[in-house]
Amino acid sequence: MKYQIRPLEERDIAAIVQGEKEIFGESLGYDMISTDLKLNPYAHYLVLEIDEEVGGYLGLWITGENAEIINFYIAKKYQGLGFGSMLLDFAINLCKMSKVKSISLEVRKNNLPAIKLYEKFGFVFSHVREAYYRDGTDAHVLIKELEVKE
Repeated sequence: MKYQIRPLEERDIAAIVQGEKEIFGESLGYDMISTDLKLNPYAHYLVLEIDEEVGGYLGLWITGENAEIINFYIAKKYQGLGFGSMLLDFAINLCKMSKVKSISLEVRKNNLPAIKLYEKFGFVFSHVREAYYRDGTDAHVLIKELEVKE
């Protein structure tokens, strides 16, 4: 299996949208991702390419000392193989290099595998956003504080 983490390219968006729908049942949408990629200077989209196909991605906004993980998934056939840890670690290191002090994210309260992964990387529960998702599911907001070396 050949894999790499690389910046998102326009040609990846259709596969990302399809992957989001398979994992989440919905997507941020082609237009939103494309616009973010082209016009948002704070957006950093990372693609996990496995055997020349999109195996997952992580969308991150870095705004000064803060970062927010916008979306993150690993395709079902690649889950449980360590790719999620690899991609999340890569994003955290990008944040450290960017002098980010705090990373936040929302995760479905019932997505226990994702919560377990985030906790493994030092994210801690902050608060609940009630009925955050379209289906009415609550989101847990998790935060990771980073030590910034000057």
